[in-house]
Amino acid sequence: MSTITSSAGKAESVTVRRTEWSDAEEINNLISPAAVAVFGRINLFYFFSESVL
Repeated sequence: MSTITSSAGKAESVTVRRTEWSDAEEINNLISPAAVAVFGRINLFYFFSESVL
């Protein structure tokens, strides 16, 4: 567990873990239509495979 502090000074404890393939659907649900319009469609499988290196 780690503590992070925002630029506004608010501290919060977080637990960090590696992303798993089973997280892909939930992460995909977080991508808004506005983000797709600006950045295009993101291939999460490619993103995960590159981030594991």
